Amino acid sequence: MNLLASADTLPAAGGMSPPLAFIYDLFNNPLFIFVGGLVLLGVFFWYLGSDQDKVKRNAGTFFIIGIASFSLFSLFQQGLKYGIDIAGGVSFTLSVEPNIGDDGKPIPLTNEAMEQACVILTDRLNSTGANDVIIRPKKKDDLNLIEVQIPAADPAKREETKSILTKVAKLQILPVHPRNHELVAEGRVRVPGYRLYEYTFKNGKGEDVTEKLFLEKRESLTGRDIVHAGVDLSRPTEVAVTLSNDGADKMYNLTSRMELNRDRMAVVLDDVVKSAPTVVSVLSKSFVINGLDGPGEAEALTKVLSNPLTNKLNFESASEISASLGHTALLQGEYAGITGLILCFIMMIIYYRFAGLVAIVGLTINALLLLGAMSIFGFELTLPGIAGIVLTLGVAVDANVLIYERLREEKEAGRPFRVAIRNSFDKAFSAIFDSNITSLITAVILYWMATGTIKGFAVTLTVGVITSMIGAILVTRVLFYWADTIGIMKDVKFLNLFKRKSNINFMGQRGWSCSISAILLVICIVVGAMKGKDCLGMDFTGGSSISYLVNKGDVSVKEAEDVVNKLALTQKATVQEVAESTDSSKVNILVNFSDNAQDKTEITSALKKSFPVLDNAPFSEETIGQSMGYDTLITSAWALFFGILGIMIYLTVRFEWTFAIGAVIALTHDVLLVLGLVIISGTELNVIHIGALLTVAGYSINDKIIVFDRIREYIRYADPNDSAEQIMNEAINQTLSRTLLTSLSTLAVLVCLYFFGGPSMEDFAWTISAGILIGTYSSIFIASPAALLFSKKHGLHAEVKQAMKAGA
Repeated sequence: MNLLASADTLPAAGGMSPPLAFIYDLFNNPLFIFVGGLVLLGVFFWYLGSDQDKVKRNAGTFFIIGIASFSLFSLFQQGLKYGIDIAGGVSFTLSVEPNIGDDGKPIPLTNEAMEQACVILTDRLNSTGANDVIIRPKKKDDLNLIEVQIPAADPAKREETKSILTKVAKLQILPVHPRNHELVAEGRVRVPGYRLYEYTFKNGKGEDVTEKLFLEKRESLTGRDIVHAGVDLSRPTEVAVTLSNDGADKMYNLTSRMELNRDRMAVVLDDVVKSAPTVVSVLSKSFVINGLDGPGEAEALTKVLSNPLTNKLNFESASEISASLGHTALLQGEYAGITGLILCFIMMIIYYRFAGLVAIVGLTINALLLLGAMSIFGFELTLPGIAGIVLTLGVAVDANVLIYERLREEKEAGRPFRVAIRNSFDKAFSAIFDSNITSLITAVILYWMATGTIKGFAVTLTVGVITSMIGAILVTRVLFYWADTIGIMKDVKFLNLFKRKSNINFMGQRGWSCSISAILLVICIVVGAMKGKDCLGMDFTGGSSISYLVNKGDVSVKEAEDVVNKLALTQKATVQEVAESTDSSKVNILVNFSDNAQDKTEITSALKKSFPVLDNAPFSEETIGQSMGYDTLITSAWALFFGILGIMIYLTVRFEWTFAIGAVIALTHDVLLVLGLVIISGTELNVIHIGALLTVAGYSINDKIIVFDRIREYIRYADPNDSAEQIMNEAINQTLSRTLLTSLSTLAVLVCLYFFGGPSMEDFAWTISAGILIGTYSSIFIASPAALLFSKKHGLHAEVKQAMKAGA
């Protein structure tokens, strides 16, 4: 049973010169995109499979030009989509209608029912995690309301969203009366136990035909029996439905008592018969729905069937909302980010000189591919998404530093430049691959388990990991090949602030470092337990909202935000401008704050003092629910736990189990310590901190893998009489320059975001900065000592040698 979705026609390339029009039409041709994608994929595997430098150079160049062209075209044609916090959007207000009980009285709505409705709507609008959607319950004048915010969209998209939101989608599978034809021929309008429906369909000539059907009143199956509904790409006019085990039993019982090839059953959606096929076989788990041929109807039906609502929603109003970060905050963030990147680039050039320029070009192409992929697939850029990008660029910088440090070693060994280039990439590949794969494991598990904004973070991180791997193993290497071929680089010279022969006894400091970490963790856990729910922000607790209706221009949102930010409130408040739905000349100045009477008094007093016009402005007050419930927080925590478990399993396979345990202990240490510092600082936990913590986890595990990769390499070829402690010290000293350079380059961006990015960026920047510092510390003083501790009984030498034999 199925639906038909027609594709919108793309805009014509009118007004362009013939060459540009040809290129425009070419990139808009689905066949060209499909074939081009296959060709680029083949070229990529050709690059990976070749051992010849010239072939790698030419294949890599073709691949870079091709994929960069697709990215540039999408960015110029479609641009980037921004989330609500960056671009603002549209706010829908829906009222929830109570169901009527058997006694004819309304059934009171519980908080659990309201939260469940919000979860269902979130799944309908953001099942892929690519969209930024805020959905939360509200209460005003004893009305149960749901507020839905979506990023700025065109009118058609808004109408589609409104339709999806208010669709209850009551699906019923009902048997047709066995003597339906005779009853209709007799002119009957009533039959005991049956209800008369009209079924309109198209005959073989394409003409509309209406048939009367007597359908059994008793429901056989409903939407609650559906486990999955989806559009089959091979049959875009059908929706494939999978039933639950209970639903499968109901379907079997229904069809098994029918006379095959004669009896019929009807699929009824919202009291409209969509199809009434003859039953030709006994059905059970799966079936299809057809008869729905409106544009986009298949996709819309899939969403509502997969997430059936039990209460009817009524549309109340729609209004424009300003960005929650504010335009000024966005500009500050952009300028601060660009300044930080420039500072990072300067550091690369100073330390690596001409090779630093190569790295900058490679990072620029990596950023282009990342943004191009987000544009092509329609992912919306949000603040948590920016966290994913920061992690991606940090890993990309780290890959370049790792390669260059290997290149330094090859040059110090006296190898020719071309040989040194090849060897440095080959030796760095293992660590780059492992660090990216572990980030990808976390991202996939987050996407699988999490919802909403966290799923959006996972999407951005997944795309970023893929593009950074391409940049690390292909882009920079191809640039070096061309520099060598043209003759502009025959040798490389680097600064060497951390001498290769440095011999700091890091492992000898493990006693005091582990003790300090243990004390800090205990303090963080105790403070967190004492604060409990008090450390959570409005994303998790909900709060209150006040609104003043004023003429446009009477109150500056930026000035109102400055006034509120200066107040000492129990929780951070946000200020937004919301368009009045009934009068285009007026706006609402909306302030969301904690459910605290003292906060309300301080906010209203400060605003009226700064803006006397508010004394006589119409005033309203609402109670708002959390945009992210406790279930989301717990689900994110479980997703992170399974992500860490997945990393441990991968590291056990790729490395050895002692390294896996050491990495997991250090990673858990980093996440808990950063979380504890956020709580101790008095900062309330909101969704931005969840994104920051996930970024810290990804960055931290990347750092540990680099160190462990070098330890494993040294152990493989070390004298059996050398102690594991001595080898670990040597490996940590060898990777010290890489560890510090990567941390400093990423911190340069974050420090600029903190000091120049405005109030909205402060929590984001300082949380990740603290995570990077703690992660760098734990890579040296926690991860390796933990691995050493668990290797005491059997010896790390024997374990690594055994793993080498198994892999041979």
